[in-house]
Amino acid sequence: MTMRPKNVLSFIFLRPWLGVPFGIWIAVSVVYYWWLISRISILETQNKVLQVDSRKGLQVPYIPDAPGTLCETIHVALVCMSKCPRIVSPMLKSLLHHRQNPVHFHLIVDVVSEHTTSHMFETWDLPDVQYTTYNAQSILNRVAWIPTTHYSGVYALVKLLFPDILPATLRRVIVLDSDLTFLCDIMELWNMFRNMTDQQYIGLVENESNWYKNTEIRWPALGRGYNTGVMLLDLHKIRTITDWTTLWHDAINDNIDRLKTTALADQDVINAMIKKIPKIVYNISCHYNVQMSTETLAKSCYGEDVNNIKIIHWNSPKKYNVNIPDVEYFRSIHLSYVNFDGNQLREKLHRCDRAEAVTVKSAAPSRCTKFRAAQNIKLRTHLYYMDYSYTNVDNFDVTLVLQLSMDRLQFLERLVKHWEGPLSAAIYLSDCEVGVLESFIKDFSDTLSIRKNIGYHLVFKHESTHYPVNYLRNVALENVNTPYVFLMDVDFVPMAGLYDHLRSVIKLVNPYPQKICLVVAAFETRRYRLSPPRNKTALLARLAARRGADVAPFRALEWPPGHRATNYSRWATATQPYQVEWENHYEPYIVVHRSVPKYDTRFSGFGWNKVSHSVELRALGYKVVVLPGAFVVHTPHAPSPAITAFRTNKEYRHCLALLKLEFMEDLRRKYNITLEDSMLHLGKEPVKLRAKEAD
Repeated sequence: MTMRPKNVLSFIFLRPWLGVPFGIWIAVSVVYYWWLISRISILETQNKVLQVDSRKGLQVPYIPDAPGTLCETIHVALVCMSKCPRIVSPMLKSLLHHRQNPVHFHLIVDVVSEHTTSHMFETWDLPDVQYTTYNAQSILNRVAWIPTTHYSGVYALVKLLFPDILPATLRRVIVLDSDLTFLCDIMELWNMFRNMTDQQYIGLVENESNWYKNTEIRWPALGRGYNTGVMLLDLHKIRTITDWTTLWHDAINDNIDRLKTTALADQDVINAMIKKIPKIVYNISCHYNVQMSTETLAKSCYGEDVNNIKIIHWNSPKKYNVNIPDVEYFRSIHLSYVNFDGNQLREKLHRCDRAEAVTVKSAAPSRCTKFRAAQNIKLRTHLYYMDYSYTNVDNFDVTLVLQLSMDRLQFLERLVKHWEGPLSAAIYLSDCEVGVLESFIKDFSDTLSIRKNIGYHLVFKHESTHYPVNYLRNVALENVNTPYVFLMDVDFVPMAGLYDHLRSVIKLVNPYPQKICLVVAAFETRRYRLSPPRNKTALLARLAARRGADVAPFRALEWPPGHRATNYSRWATATQPYQVEWENHYEPYIVVHRSVPKYDTRFSGFGWNKVSHSVELRALGYKVVVLPGAFVVHTPHAPSPAITAFRTNKEYRHCLALLKLEFMEDLRRKYNITLEDSMLHLGKEPVKLRAKEAD
């Protein structure tokens, strides 16, 4: 039966009990459609802002930098001296994971940390994040006179200098310790500045222990005192209504004769200031600094509801190994940020700079996208991740330069046993592998744990590129402090005493002014469990064995052009260095001055990554001289995924051929040489270079 409006009304009239629900349904429908119509203009505006234009990429909303908006810049200051870059990364990831606003980091650094900290931020390449470094090395003497037993030494007193170090134009700043884990948006702290009275210029959370209760041996404090791990500083008020330096000097002078030292450094001094002038402090809720100290009373803050916690502070000298209530829960949160992929923080939802270009991933990437990405991408890098200390022996000192992935760590350990000199290693890994690396070096390798002359430079994986072998080589090459470098791969074993031998030869030959590359002959053993020969006599004996010879010139069967120019027959009998000519596809392992050109990063994965470097050295007029008293031995291992891709993937080889053509053309333009493109093939055909004839 067809229901007409008249029938519907009759149906309801005959059944009065249906009138109420029907009337409610009518009312709800009217309200819903009214709300939907009211949203049309908003939806249309958002569509205009967020529409994808194939020519311009994704257009994200622009929001001005104004108080109360998502683009109001939050200023954060922290002391990042000495080992800070290694410690601070999990804190930064947790902070940036929860923030929505732009953040400007003001980093107080010393000579050691300035380069590593700047490089970390520069290569992280985060949206709406700025940083400024302030080298405070020269003014440490302003606080070095204060006795302290704090485990961070004089660095723990630097916060007292913030009003002097930070620029006069900076009115407010959130001061943080590096051992925090954020569980909230830092904007919540920033908004608290608006709640301060005219006399309050420092915001702190109460200390969550009874440390200051013993007034006989502790610095004076108001009640339980305050913890300075999270601190709001209104710099404008400090500079206009008080004499900050006089305040903290007086606090020290009033107490130092009785107490002799500061156990908690700046925190002791600031608590003494607040005890004397309580009106200057603004009390922040305990949830914004839940302290993991050995004697913590933090449980009284959050009770049984850990979801109330905003910031965790690992302020015990034991750090993440402290034994307190709920520590396993807190530690799991910290570890989640240790392992958190920092590349995810490069994404953004809104735009705070009108001039900023915003693009999206191509919907239809070209076949060679991963090769192209290797040439232009910034890979997040932590330089000198582990403790490093080395001073040049002389002007002929040499650093071994190499790169590796985590599955080659055992090769690095083996190599280091036979190389006594400095070493610069770029390691390609994910965030979740950092702890594995650190544990392997410190806890499992007796060889690596005692060496301080190894620079470990961590380069974090990115899914958009093949294995960035030349990018890694450049990271290692750029971070040496010796005049010369030995460019080698990690799967080789140096002969005994190679470091000392190279230094003596460099001093004898003096390669730099002559543009000479010193070639270290490369050999290989094809047996997995065989020990490589340690000197030339043993090597020659195994080469000459008629039966079961287990040592041979490197890749003599698989790729003869790679090392043929070394002239192994001459090497066997030579007693003096001898010059050879560059040959096509020659890719020797060389010792050269550190001013050598960098590797071409367009070559990633397998194929032409070392050859391209040799071709450029050849174009620049470098000469090659073979050292008859030096050699390295390659040991067998499973093929890398990159070489498997080269052998099995036709498109991979096609892209590599295109890159070679582009490289040779760029070389022609850069160095004014003519190339025979017909000789550029992936097979065994050579690449020829000749000087361009004069016009």
